[in-house]
Amino acid sequence: MDAVSTRDFILEVLSDLAIEMVNLSRLAEELVLWSSSEFAYLELDNLYASTSSIMPQKKNPDTAELARARAGSVMGSLVAALAICKALPMSYNRDLQEVTAHLWRAVDWTASTVRILSGCLASLKFNRDRLEKSAGEGFSTATEIADSLVRITGMPFRTAHSIVGRIAAGGERPQLDDVDRIALEIAGFKASERGFSQQDLDIALNPRSNVAVRANTGGPAPQETERMIKDREKGIAGAEERLRQRREHSRRALAELKSQSQC
Repeated sequence: MDAVSTRDFILEVLSDLAIEMVNLSRLAEELVLWSSSEFAYLELDNLYASTSSIMPQKKNPDTAELARARAGSVMGSLVAALAICKALPMSYNRDLQEVTAHLWRAVDWTASTVRILSGCLASLKFNRDRLEKSAGEGFSTATEIADSLVRITGMPFRTAHSIVGRIAAGGERPQLDDVDRIALEIAGFKASERGFSQQDLDIALNPRSNVAVRANTGGPAPQETERMIKDREKGIAGAEERLRQRREHSRRALAELKSQSQC
């Protein structure tokens, strides 16, 4: 009776689709924000945007906005399916036919969103100058100064954190003398006395160096990012091959079933 009435397999697929759409929605949100005039980090291709009906100079990120909204529809399908299955008695109930409709809609919505966002991402134009300028603002490299102080001088991170916090409060680009003065107050020694140099400070303040040094597994360094991309591409290729094999198995089974039914 439980086997006849269960729709766990549909609920699991809907859950996976909802999770995927939540992640795509977050990506779409970034596209909306980063394409705004306030950020101006990127520009969507005209194929994936439209002109405002009122303001002729305005370019609306319609594709990203619709993808963001479509995530709510897929989540709604999951909730609807859960609500239909809730409290049903064992064995088959006609209520369950409503679940299937939510499944196919969610599959179609997710597949179309993936296709559209793939094209959108492939055609993006990035404002590299704007991105690099923003990366150096707001003392975003402060953490690397603290990390460098720990690696080079051997001081505890909490001590380095306090030193860099004082430096950041000053609001100006620090020099080695500034680091030494504050380190002497907090740690009791000058950072330069333990090998920390102006060059180390300059490297730590450089956004590009900040990214490049983080080459640990899952880090943002270019070589690690490339490795992860290749690893994901390999995983996708494997999944596609498994899917091809299952489809072929189903095709042969269906052909055999038809052959036997005609005997």
